[in-house]
Amino acid sequence: MSAWTARRGRGSGPSAPSRPTAPARPVHRGIALGVLSAAGAAAWWPVLGAGLLWAIPMALVALALTLGRLRVRTGVLFLLAWIPMALLLAGVPASSLKPGAWNASSVFLFDGLDSLTVPGREPVAGDPWPLAGALLVGGAGAWLAAAFARRRGRTTAIAAFGLAALPLVTALLLEQPGDASWPGAAVLAAGVLWAARGRLRTAIPATAAVALVAAIGGQALGPQDRWLPFVDAAGRPPAFSRLDTTQSYGPLTDRRTGATMLEVTADRPALWRMQVLQRFDGRGWTMSVRPPDPLPEPAATSTTTKVRVKGLRNALVVAPGRITGVDGAGAVTPEWGEARRLQPAPRRDQTYEVTSDVVDVTPAQLEDVQIPTGEQYEPFTRFWPRQNARRSRRPAVEMADGMPRGWRATPWGRTLQLARKLSRGTTSQLEVVRRVQAHLVESGEYRYTTDVAEYPMGDAPVVDFLVESREGYCQHFAGGAALLLRLAGIPTRVVTGFATGVPAGDRTYEVRDRDAHAWIEVYFPGYGWVPFNPTPLDAEAAVDAEVDLLATAGAGGTGGAGLPPAVLAPLALLLAGGGAIVLRRRRRGGAPVGDLLVRLAPGPVGPATTLAALRPRLAEIGPAVAELADREERARFGGDGAPAAAHPRLAVWRALVRDRGAVRGTALLLRGVRRQPRAAAR
Repeated sequence: MSAWTARRGRGSGPSAPSRPTAPARPVHRGIALGVLSAAGAAAWWPVLGAGLLWAIPMALVALALTLGRLRVRTGVLFLLAWIPMALLLAGVPASSLKPGAWNASSVFLFDGLDSLTVPGREPVAGDPWPLAGALLVGGAGAWLAAAFARRRGRTTAIAAFGLAALPLVTALLLEQPGDASWPGAAVLAAGVLWAARGRLRTAIPATAAVALVAAIGGQALGPQDRWLPFVDAAGRPPAFSRLDTTQSYGPLTDRRTGATMLEVTADRPALWRMQVLQRFDGRGWTMSVRPPDPLPEPAATSTTTKVRVKGLRNALVVAPGRITGVDGAGAVTPEWGEARRLQPAPRRDQTYEVTSDVVDVTPAQLEDVQIPTGEQYEPFTRFWPRQNARRSRRPAVEMADGMPRGWRATPWGRTLQLARKLSRGTTSQLEVVRRVQAHLVESGEYRYTTDVAEYPMGDAPVVDFLVESREGYCQHFAGGAALLLRLAGIPTRVVTGFATGVPAGDRTYEVRDRDAHAWIEVYFPGYGWVPFNPTPLDAEAAVDAEVDLLATAGAGGTGGAGLPPAVLAPLALLLAGGGAIVLRRRRRGGAPVGDLLVRLAPGPVGPATTLAALRPRLAEIGPAVAELADREERARFGGDGAPAAAHPRLAVWRALVRDRGAVRGTALLLRGVRRQPRAAAR
């Protein structure tokens, strides 16, 4: 029997054996997959831009899988190669693919994906990680959809269609398209094609008719509003348009989408300050009622900065240092906190030039500067409890070891002891600043998060952050660092404004709503006020490493350039194979649950510390982590037959996800794995 007759299922005679007819190639599903992929890319184009074109190779692989032109096993190789290729094509530095950088790269990747979950966000600029995450997830989803589309069965067909439509549906849920009528029509049209079962002669006209009716009907029914109101816009917080320079230390009340607030043109990057907070009132940092006389800045040089207002509605002038003049903005009046106010407030696309004095120093120049003494520094080293205790004439206020008697066990007493610990054994100002910043940023005891509770007026949120909650955002980290430094006798103040932003051209920086920031300035006699950024790198504000004298070299993931496309494919295959070998070796030598919990526990851990003793500190992370510690303790010493975790990292990750969510839990685990091993709990 010929191959042709065998394919048609016909024998040469009545006695010829019958053979099953080969399944028809699902061309209709391939077309539907193409429609959904194109519509998904169009929906995300306003956010991710032309970088989405790099997804074309993986889309072609998915189409070949769907049409049966590519075997699934061969497609797996393309999927493995796509993991590093997606990162490099998005512009992630090649150094991020090294095994030693995987932990940090995973954190940046999760943060990039998390930044895309903001409804109606503005275009991504300067950060390659959101695009890398979109390419990685979108390519893997298209591959899985194609693999399911090849199989028979209603369940697999529904799963394949859902995976193919996921990027478009996600964009609709997050209100990324300005008009939801055409995405809805694309989903309906693809659904008709998907269910056509190969009858293209009738399916294609029916699909066109359904799409046309859906698009026209959507516009007719909802010409002003979206006709697919997945998100309740009335229940969402308003978009960011004004920076509140006061410090509330509570939940953020506005929605930040990455919208551009300012375009700043300057000779060098800087922290763009708006107002200085010089007074600590026991609760937090505020402006001084009676501003102290300004301290001299001998190392300051005059610089001119050009500011173009985009989305910001504040009337305060933005400058890199102490303002000496403003031009091109109408009337200018002085404000408390070394600020200047424009009258009237600048309109969108209005430009002004500001002249300011900026201190330019290096760490080597500041190494030998000692902690200053003198009355001129007293307004900048004063803190509320010490001031009140000194002014009080009641005999009940007795000082013991530098603090009111009975304070040692209170949060204030613990804060003072922490400040003394960090400043012990040195008189160098820069060394104390370095220790405070390392304690807040690198010790692992503090966690950056904007998910914080509201503090009643009688509470002390800065002190609570330092010794109790250890969770907060830039207001908490800057306020806590400034308080510790003042307790050590170092002139310090808090500054509010905007971080550097992202480069947007020749000496121009795009300052977004996410760059709203708070930091500290420390006064060095003989030089002036020097800025420092004591907030972890988890913060969304983009701070150029050149700005902070103590910034960690090489941190972050926005610099560097990707490799040429000509070498991407072979390098990707090599990295995929090497990564599989490294992962296999890591799994064989993974740390047990107890060691991982020790690394996650806040604070120092002694060699004789047990998991039971660590439980209160682990409970600060969450109840699931504390329960895991109890279970591990019982497995070790309880004698009740409780099995130890077969996969330690997986067990700890599941507990962290239950307590902190998928993104933050994964980031916390990666920091714990990356942290140097401490004394193991017994």
